[in-house]
Amino acid sequence: MNFNKVELEKRINELAIEIWTIKLTDMLAWWVVSDVYSAELETIEWENKQIVVKYTKENISLWTIFSEKDRDYSFADIQATHELDMDIQKILNVKTPKIIKHFSEDNITLMENFANEDYKLLQGCIIDWELPFEASKNLWESLATVRYDLEVNWSNFKQVEDSGHQFDERFFELQALLYNWRMDKFNKIKEDFVAKNRNWVMWTDWDQKNFAVKPNGEVMVFDFGRSVICDPDFLLPNLLGHLGLFTIAWYIENPIEFLKSIQESFMRKYKFFNSDHIFNEQKFINYFTASLIHRGMAMRWIDTRIANNIWEDSMKWACMAFWDEVFDKENPVESIEELFSILETIRSLAEQGKYKRPKVR
Repeated sequence: MNFNKVELEKRINELAIEIWTIKLTDMLAWWVVSDVYSAELETIEWENKQIVVKYTKENISLWTIFSEKDRDYSFADIQATHELDMDIQKILNVKTPKIIKHFSEDNITLMENFANEDYKLLQGCIIDWELPFEASKNLWESLATVRYDLEVNWSNFKQVEDSGHQFDERFFELQALLYNWRMDKFNKIKEDFVAKNRNWVMWTDWDQKNFAVKPNGEVMVFDFGRSVICDPDFLLPNLLGHLGLFTIAWYIENPIEFLKSIQESFMRKYKFFNSDHIFNEQKFINYFTASLIHRGMAMRWIDTRIANNIWEDSMKWACMAFWDEVFDKENPVESIEELFSILETIRSLAEQGKYKRPKVR
């Protein structure tokens, strides 16, 4: 059984055993796996302290089921992602939300509200034109640090979600587009992502929903429950592919410079941790494109205000145009410089109304 808001508030106060009183206020996020609420906490020390409550559900809605494999995963181990999230946070050398109390049996966690420290979700910063350029430095430092921390500690974590399940979900659109003429390309991308002999537990949900940014550019990261054994090279282009959508949609000031700053600086920082690392440009191109079209064509799990400037249908057609250029049969993209150049062109054409489609009568 899943708790609704009233039931969840009652359960937390039962667990408190008169040590505190909690009142849930606004729902901050409704996701497939977890609900997140703002709340007021009263104790002997605090009065109306603003906190956040994260609750991971016992099972998830049938309409979110992607496949039979998804069904097996969703109803068997979904709550274990909450524990994985807590375990990973403990070993990271980056800023994460401070845990006030974690009730493991009920998958409920009380955390400091990062809004109290002037943090704002990265997605909201972009949409509201409040993203400081200094955030690029802290984003790549956080990315490199998380990758290294997971690399040296991954054997301590138990994988919850199946790697193949994640691949099916995140690369579904790419498979559909490559199905008729480049399945060799698609199969190589899948081999890179799921090959367990050279991969380790990595955070695959690294996107604009799971960062918070201060006006001075400081970054906080959270929500690690969907980490799986996969190609660690997916980490960087997955985030930048999501930010590529905001680039097409005419958000982010000097977006190409912003993306390049993250990409280039990340590599310098990560080489500090792992001097033997060899950057694979082709994998970056593949993963960047897959992440961009995954979110942009489905318009799921992304703030729909992203399409305010160019309309939602235009966003989908722009993503299709981007994919068509990157995986051109005769002249595929082979460098990041060319990849970002195409992104800049698509952005310009989207602003001109190139991808608008008349309504079907």
